[in-house]
Amino acid sequence: MRSSIEFKNITKTFPGVKALDNMSFFAHGGEVLAMVGENGAGKSTLLKILNGDYQPDSGKYLINGEEKHFNTPHEAINSGVSVIYQERQIVRYLTVAENIFMEDMPVGRNRLIDTKELNSKAQLIIDEFKIPIKPGTKVKDLSVAYQQMVEIMKSYRRKPKIIAFDEPTASLSDMEIESLFSIINKLKSEDIVVLYVSHRMKEIFQISDQVVIMKDGKYVAQVPTKSTNEQEVIKMMVGRSLGDIFKELPRNEKIGDPILEVEGLTNDNVKDISFKLRKGEILGFAGLVGAGRTETMRAIFGADKIAAGKIILEGKSISISAPEDAIQYGLALCPEDRKDQGIVGGRSIKENVSMAILKKF
Repeated sequence: MRSSIEFKNITKTFPGVKALDNMSFFAHGGEVLAMVGENGAGKSTLLKILNGDYQPDSGKYLINGEEKHFNTPHEAINSGVSVIYQERQIVRYLTVAENIFMEDMPVGRNRLIDTKELNSKAQLIIDEFKIPIKPGTKVKDLSVAYQQMVEIMKSYRRKPKIIAFDEPTASLSDMEIESLFSIINKLKSEDIVVLYVSHRMKEIFQISDQVVIMKDGKYVAQVPTKSTNEQEVIKMMVGRSLGDIFKELPRNEKIGDPILEVEGLTNDNVKDISFKLRKGEILGFAGLVGAGRTETMRAIFGADKIAAGKIILEGKSISISAPEDAIQYGLALCPEDRKDQGIVGGRSIKENVSMAILKKF
């Protein structure tokens, strides 16, 4: 049976902000509906209402023509709804297989978890996604990208009627995105409703059949992907044409002397990395997942030990053996995994902001 989801006049207000304002649109099974809009357009809020995380102030949603009201994510899951958020919903100290089959682990005659069968079932799903991880690996030992794939595999395993992806490719390589799109096309062929949120226009036009444009919590338009183009969608999103975004960005006419130089940086994760960063420029690091970009930054910041190489700051060779040293030299790192490595979740904003400079007081 072809599934469907319809949102009717969904409104949600937070203190001082109307996140959704009479949002209405319809999505059919067997096609991918992309939801696009600037930050604050209401995309994630709508998915959280569908998933039972938030309750709407007014309005309703219908699944296969039947009005639903989920008070919890568990109710949504039991009704065939699966939402994959930007923030990973996994248990880091359990294995890949245990996360994939979280609430449905096979049990043997002794009423204990049948680990052999569990790993075997998980391996079949891993093989479908064509990624090089093992079912018995602890999730905490995986990269952020592979943790995201585990989250997606967990939702896929539940065989949902409706599956929503919220920025699923943010940390994935091109090869992993290709695997994900292959799975999404498989879901389409099974008449499942696929909702897809992304800021990446290339992906929107590659994978979607319909596009819903949202702005400031309001519905703007729903158009077949083939009947529009990137510039038209962006214009509807922001209310004006942006032209060549990158061409119009301000650039420094003169680039200064080198401020940071790295020569032959080597440790267990990277080999012989060298570069120069000059005053007044932004230096980008590109590469696939596993290329060593994150590892290079961690080594420079003292989070990982350096086996060989030099770090030169403003012409002077410096020694960094711990993040504390890097901070003293005026270096800062915004890590890839900001939730686990960048903040202390149990502490206040004030404590997190001041943590690195407490010794100065």
